[in-house]
Amino acid sequence: MSKFTADNFKTGFLIDEELMAGITEPADAPGTYTAYVVRHTTGETLGVQQFTNAFEAIRTLNDIPREWTYEAISKCGSGNCGKDGGCGKKGGGCGKKSKAEPEACGTEGC
Repeated sequence: MSKFTADNFKTGFLIDEELMAGITEPADAPGTYTAYVVRHTTGETLGVQQFTNAFEAIRTLNDIPREWTYEAISKCGSGNCGKDGGCGKKGGGCGKKSKAEPEACGTEGC
């Protein structure tokens, strides 16, 4: 079973066959953390709670008795494509598979 940590809660979410949980930091409310749980099979929001402490949000979601798997989000989101952060220098998007198979990146390289 995977859990959130102080290092990974900003870069992924917890998921199982029925639910997904995550923590966001709303841009319009600095210093707050919104924990949420959704049923990804239907799009239904099951719970949302705001915290002023990231560790409380992490603890709350980790305490849900589920067989969670941690899923990292891509570094290529949030306007990072085209930068030298592993998302392709020309704005393409060499993903994990492409890094393992450089020929998939084409003539531009990864």
